[in-house]
Amino acid sequence: MKKIGIISLFGYNNYGNRLQLYAVQQVYKNLGYDSEIIKYIHPTTKDPLPIRVKVFVHYVLNLRTNLAVATLKNLRIRNFKKHALKFYKESANFADPLKIDAKFHENYSFFSVGSDQVWGWFNADIAEFVFLKFAPRAKRLAFAPSFGSAKIDQKYRKVFSEGLNGFNTISVREKSGAQLVEKFTGKEAVVLCDPTMCLSREEWLAFSSTHQEKPKAKYILTYFLGEKNGEVNNILSKYSKDYKVVELNNLEVSKYYAINPSEWVDYINGATLFLTDSFHGVVFSILMHTPFAVYKRVGGESMQTRITHILEKFSLQDRFEINAENEGLFSMNFHGISDIVEMEKQNALDFLRESLIFDTTKYNDFKI
Repeated sequence: MKKIGIISLFGYNNYGNRLQLYAVQQVYKNLGYDSEIIKYIHPTTKDPLPIRVKVFVHYVLNLRTNLAVATLKNLRIRNFKKHALKFYKESANFADPLKIDAKFHENYSFFSVGSDQVWGWFNADIAEFVFLKFAPRAKRLAFAPSFGSAKIDQKYRKVFSEGLNGFNTISVREKSGAQLVEKFTGKEAVVLCDPTMCLSREEWLAFSSTHQEKPKAKYILTYFLGEKNGEVNNILSKYSKDYKVVELNNLEVSKYYAINPSEWVDYINGATLFLTDSFHGVVFSILMHTPFAVYKRVGGESMQTRITHILEKFSLQDRFEINAENEGLFSMNFHGISDIVEMEKQNALDFLRESLIFDTTKYNDFKI
């Protein structure tokens, strides 16, 4: 069986990242391919000494709180790693993206980069790695990677132009990504759905599991990577007497903070209403047919390009920035949603089937 090496953002902390990795593996499995996620070490850049001193002093002054936070974050990582042993196939060793062996590619038939913001959240030093330039051109496959933004700093223009030109065909996750590909290469990129949408609701329910703290009563679910804005707080204030409130990713609500990805999916599936600023929060609300409202990220990196694209795709723009007085807050019409998801899934599978057909004996060129 042909083997595919999967490269994306890597870590044991982010739900969307882990879920798309699971989906990518399942898609390749359903297509008849073996695959593994390539674990790698992210290069780090040290802050200037004055900043490091300031951070250290702040940590010491708030030692008790910081120790509690660190303990909770480490618990989430341990739960993610335990979860990964059951649901993921990962490389035995960590790769160093700055020192990839010349024969590394020989262990794989293809390399798949994506999904997630693998072409956005990276140190320019590992461009060779995330653009798969260590492998022959014919082994490079871009499966719906995201740039995470509609703009790329001009200083990275050469890096992106050379990297993108190293693919025979390119798929991306957003229209803005396709525009960037055209800008840097003059080529047309295929816009595909997030890989998580290539799995059915039934497949995700089979993946899900119930957290021991999940309330039996109806609940409003929140998952924010930034701060909750005023509208969200107004909704929670207005409806907290009628519904339980479950706040995920909130360090102040410790019993929910360290849940694993399977439990995260189940919480969305069971919610009466889901409030979020997360792209994958929107994706799984759509897949689970859970009423949701999505808001601009506050105090963090904006995901607005990704969110705008998916809302437009499913004609759900009215779910953006809903206030507490909106009569349709708790109800959504999901009629036709499944048809769109199925069409997007088939587009993705067609792209992959076509991209995965080639004769390796014809290709031995490592150059762009």
